[in-house]
Amino acid sequence: MQRITRKLSFFRRNQFILFGIFWTLMSIFYLLSQILVEEDGTFNYFMSFGYLIIGLLYFYQNYRGGHKKGEFIEWNDTVLNYQQNFGKLFYSFKLSSLINVTVTRENFIIKAQNAQGTMASLKGYSEEDIAKLRARFGNQTSSL
Repeated sequence: MQRITRKLSFFRRNQFILFGIFWTLMSIFYLLSQILVEEDGTFNYFMSFGYLIIGLLYFYQNYRGGHKKGEFIEWNDTVLNYQQNFGKLFYSFKLSSLINVTVTRENFIIKAQNAQGTMASLKGYSEEDIAKLRARFGNQTSSL
């Protein structure tokens, strides 16, 4: 299968790690503020524990979905697949069931039978990748 992949920015690639670090540091801050202040209060302990849980959940989310980072479009002679960023939605179309496929400078529009289909933004894909899409699909109708 031929595949083109969108390049992710630094933040999109590492967002779960960055948020995990942020919430873990907030947890440490609340814990240290409780230790350094000589008041008898448990509020900062609870806040520290809650922020630690949030930070650990972000780290777990990065571990669980780390291999699904990225958006891609792949195709062969029978199937066209499209996965949105972080595996949110995965579309798979048989080329024989497609009504229309349109490749513009910024969008990839797939129209299938029974009002199925989707539109993918091509921002972030390289010019060579868009040229591959145009070479294969162009603006084709029903004769795919």
